[in-house]
Amino acid sequence: MDGICGRWSRRLASCLLVVGLAGCANLQGPLGKGAGQKQAADDLPEVASPAERIAALRQLAREAPRKKAEEKQQLALQLAESIRTAEDPLIRVEIIRTLGAYPGEASDAVLRAALDDPDADVRVVACEVWGRRGDTAAVNVLTGALDGDLDTDVRLAAARALGRANNPAAVAPLGRALEDRDPAIQYRAVLSLRKVTGKDFGNDVSQWRQYVAGELPRSAGEPSLAQRLRNMLTF
Repeated sequence: MDGICGRWSRRLASCLLVVGLAGCANLQGPLGKGAGQKQAADDLPEVASPAERIAALRQLAREAPRKKAEEKQQLALQLAESIRTAEDPLIRVEIIRTLGAYPGEASDAVLRAALDDPDADVRVVACEVWGRRGDTAAVNVLTGALDGDLDTDVRLAAARALGRANNPAAVAPLGRALEDRDPAIQYRAVLSLRKVTGKDFGNDVSQWRQYVAGELPRSAGEPSLAQRLRNMLTF
């Protein structure tokens, strides 16, 4: 527990300092109550079992559209604090999903830190949440995961999320993924490039490479230069 909580505390504290919120996240434990957060605490009941905590978090996500901006900020801060001591990766996964419904600086800090979580499932879900954002910040964060994570599932999730982001800035990192030695990464990059660009060169990685490089790929079914030469020499 010390290893996971310590890593989260250091990483999240660093992120919160960047956005100037470190002093605000001062609640008492996961889904607990703290001074100055009465309204948020009322919405985050203390529950015992992991199943109850997950159910409470999912309820919070469903209620997000009905909450005021101040409530959302308070809840995001409380969730940021609760993830520091959440030893169970299933709880951390659900906190990340819930924070996706409460966008803001505190949520962004947690979502960035989540991509350094020791559990790959947490990092996968963080990629999914960033993919729903679709802005430049999301593309930058997902690019880091696609280029740098050592887990194939996380890299696949990052490539998938870049496609879902539907942002032209995603073309460059997805183009680099076409050079990956793993065929699964290449294939996922192709699928995402279709969504981002609106083009369709089938599953021909070489044509997608040409497109990303700014060249004009051959149309599907068009004979290659070598084939055309052979046709010319055939009597």
